[in-house]
Amino acid sequence: MTKKELLKKIKDKGGTAYKSWSKSRLRAELKKVEKNLSYHLSTECESPTGNWNTAKDYFPTIQVLQESRHVLIAAWETNGYQKKASVTTEWIDVEVSDDRTALYIRGEVHVKNWMKWKCSGSQRFCFAVFVGDSGHVYTHRAPASRGWMQGSPNEIRKRLRKLGIGALKGVIQQGDFLLKPANGQEHPDEMFKHERMGFGHHNFEGPTLYHDGQFFLTEPLTLKHTSTDGIQHPDVTVPAGKWIVGTTASQLSHSNARD
Repeated sequence: MTKKELLKKIKDKGGTAYKSWSKSRLRAELKKVEKNLSYHLSTECESPTGNWNTAKDYFPTIQVLQESRHVLIAAWETNGYQKKASVTTEWIDVEVSDDRTALYIRGEVHVKNWMKWKCSGSQRFCFAVFVGDSGHVYTHRAPASRGWMQGSPNEIRKRLRKLGIGALKGVIQQGDFLLKPANGQEHPDEMFKHERMGFGHHNFEGPTLYHDGQFFLTEPLTLKHTSTDGIQHPDVTVPAGKWIVGTTASQLSHSNARD
C-alpha cells in the first residue's frame, strides 16, 4: 500500500496523519484507527409506487460493513413529476462520538402523497449506530424524542446500556431484541401451554413455549434475525431456561417494523 493510500484510509477513518510520516508510522496509525466507525452519506432517487406512501417509508437506508466498520447511509429524494408521491429529505445530520465508536443519524423526511392526502406530512428520525461488547456494530432505531434528537453521540452507549441494549453479561441481545434470565420471576411450568417463534424479525429456529412475556426453552435454540432493510444482526444461541422478553422497541410488533 502506497503512502497516498495509507493517508486516505487514515483520513476516512477520522484519524490524523501527515505526508512527512514514514510508511511504518502510517501503518501503525492505520492499525490504531481501523476500529473506528466511518461513514459515507449519499442521496438516492426514488419513484414511489403504491398509494399509501408516508414519510417513515423513506427514512434513510443504513448498511454496515462489519469488517471495515464503514456505515453506508442513503437518503431518499424524488425528482420531477411523480404520479404517486413526492419525497424530500428535508435535513439529515451525522454526528460521531469523540472516540468514533458511536454515531447518530438524525433528520426529517417529508412526503407529499398525491393519491392519499392524509398520508402526507413530515416525520423526524433518529438512528444510533454503535460498537457492541462483542465488536459487532449495531444499528438501533431510536424514538425521535427531544432526548434522542439533541443528545450527544458520546452518551449513546451509556444511554443504550440503561435500556439493556448492547450488553452481553447475563442477557441475550440481538439488535434491539433483548432476553433477560427470569431469575426467580419465572412462571410455573404448567402455565406454558402455547408456542411462539419469537417477535417481529427475531425468531427462534423452532417453536418455543411462551407465556405472558416469557419464553421457556427446554434445550438451547438459535435466535435468528430476518433483515428487511439491510440491517442484519448475527445469530445468537439462547441456553435452555426461562427468559423474560426485555425489548424496549415497540416497533417490533408494528406493521412498519424496522429495527
